[in-house]
Amino acid sequence: GTVAEFSLASLLKDLLAPSQYLSKVKIKEGTKENVEFAIRLPKNVLLPVDSHFPVSILDKISEADSRKDKDAKKAQEKARKDLASAFREKADDIKDKYILPPKTTSFALVYAPTESLFFELSNYRDPVSKELLLQELKRKFNITILGPTTLSVFLQSLHMGFETLSVQERSMKIYEDLKDISHRFGQHFNQIALVHETLETAMKQTAEFGKSARQIRRALDNMKEPEAIDVSA
Repeated sequence: GTVAEFSLASLLKDLLAPSQYLSKVKIKEGTKENVEFAIRLPKNVLLPVDSHFPVSILDKISEADSRKDKDAKKAQEKARKDLASAFREKADDIKDKYILPPKTTSFALVYAPTESLFFELSNYRDPVSKELLLQELKRKFNITILGPTTLSVFLQSLHMGFETLSVQERSMKIYEDLKDISHRFGQHFNQIALVHETLETAMKQTAEFGKSARQIRRALDNMKEPEAIDVSA
């Protein structure tokens, strides 16, 4: 499998019992398509979970971030637009192939295997409608995107609720709560970026302060020892 699928498998193995999920599940008969994993809910209802990790697009975003030329911003915007398109296509594909109530839940999960990827997706807004990508994917395709931390929260909550009679209702409630969590994660990362920027400014100011302090000390030393002054300067 892919790196993303391996990462997803590791999370499921760590947080759920072996009987609580299946791998390579055929949802629709008569097709060769298998969802990577499906979480088993009561009454044999399956929750489809697939991963997506478009590395080439992420590389383009990173490359554009590191550039300083005048076209860097345009390249960055295009790469982020391409990333959103890739996840729209993935969401549409999963809805068509793997969401099939009552055999499955009415929604599915897509796992973004790194926090940086999840951060990009959480913060992307459609240039025209200004709608957040995560909200758009839920509204159009009944797909929720989760990163490593948010998927861990989801799986832990499911695991704790598996013994209750209302686990499916609980999973839906968790699913709704995750929208808010995703938004908060976006804000969290924005705050980190702001703190980083503030620290950079503070470090520059500290360096300038140190330079100024050294100049003052030299001036004071010269006042104490007049013979040390370079009159030719």
